[in-house]
Amino acid sequence: MRASRPTATPRADVGSGATTPSEPAPQTAHVRDAATARDDSDPLADPDLPGTRRDGYVFPDYGGYCFANVPATVGDVLGADVGRPLPADALPDGEFSDVLVLLVDGLGWDRYREREADVPLLDTLASAGRATPLTSVYPSETAAAITTMHTGATPAEHGLLGWNVRLREHGLTCQSLPFTDREGESLQARTDGAVTGGDLFDADPVYGRLADAGVESHAVQAARVAEGPYSEAAMAGATRHGCDSLPELAVTARRLLERSEDPTYVYAYWSNVDGASHDEGTTSALYDAELEAVCGAVERELARVDPETADDTLVVLTADHGHLNADPTSAVDLAEFPDLWRERERHPDGEPIPPTGGPRNVQLHLRDGASAQRARERLAEAPFDARLLTGTEALEAGLFGPGEPSPLLRERVGDLVVVPRERNVWFGEEGRKLEFVGTHGGQSPEEMYVPFVAAGLGEWQRHGEG
Repeated sequence: MRASRPTATPRADVGSGATTPSEPAPQTAHVRDAATARDDSDPLADPDLPGTRRDGYVFPDYGGYCFANVPATVGDVLGADVGRPLPADALPDGEFSDVLVLLVDGLGWDRYREREADVPLLDTLASAGRATPLTSVYPSETAAAITTMHTGATPAEHGLLGWNVRLREHGLTCQSLPFTDREGESLQARTDGAVTGGDLFDADPVYGRLADAGVESHAVQAARVAEGPYSEAAMAGATRHGCDSLPELAVTARRLLERSEDPTYVYAYWSNVDGASHDEGTTSALYDAELEAVCGAVERELARVDPETADDTLVVLTADHGHLNADPTSAVDLAEFPDLWRERERHPDGEPIPPTGGPRNVQLHLRDGASAQRARERLAEAPFDARLLTGTEALEAGLFGPGEPSPLLRERVGDLVVVPRERNVWFGEEGRKLEFVGTHGGQSPEEMYVPFVAAGLGEWQRHGEG
């Protein structure tokens, strides 16, 4: 039986130029169910979208309709207390002993609403249940958000603030999820095993707490994602299933649901939509084809689940972040600001510390307070629009979330946080990121709003028959 859900409370907001917390008005989510007509207007112009917006920047709704609260919502449905769940109106009525979460990396609320009518799974899930926009966390990118998904902790609590992170204790920066250094060499090889997957973040995975409540957990994803030090650490307590194809992922998820005897959580993750967006943007034929492929494969297998299992199963489709389409020709290379580049802090071996985070969530590590001030003044004069916060201002404003901050947070946030309005901002040594068409990590509505679509599988099957 599902536990009662506490009432969500709003958190502080970070609007344009804000440096200290302020309490926003309580949020009302735009929940759509079968009785709600489709709104064909701009999906990002809806005044009921969660979070606080100032000057085009969205602050995460950590206390309410936020991706950070999805893990606890799964636990709540299955009778396990793993944190603050989403408000109750994000879920359909009913009691469920099994939950399937399909996480489509990179599917923003705007593209979900624009494709909903002609991608059958998107349309029928919402019609059989409820569709709710959530804010992502900050930064709105995979390493931070997926770590939140596996731990139930905010980025402030787990300390993994982006794809590129500083490992101060080891005197290097790395690519977090691939578990490599900047040149692509394995961290295990480079450090003779001194760096482990657990060094990347500072929070326990939710799967142990789910197991304590009698819930069996499975993580189903591409084989290249399922293995490796990050996955081993972040998914400890879940059984990992590596798949070589999209059909295999969908079939594996169905079989796990049908074979379950205990309450079961199946987490299925697919990243190709995100990759298509990086390469060609969210309005490209490739993006549409990848979205249709994952939805089509999962839809076929959900229709095959036996009715008894279906009646016990809640299906959720969600995403970690959306994408902003950027013009690669307008990208900003920080290495072209030599006076700023000289201000960088250095590793113990004398190497300058490169920017960390990503091209939409830049963290600069600078020599001292005076360097940070000079860098801020220099970037304020640069020919691109961005929010500039000192690391202290970002922490005090709660940008990375509430909760007990990890010691990793202070050392990784850096001295200056740069949140570009529209462009990619990075550096030429890693120029591939400057070429991204679809991009994410920042606070634009396109990046920050994601779907949370939930329906009982039995109701969905019956809806499809009608």
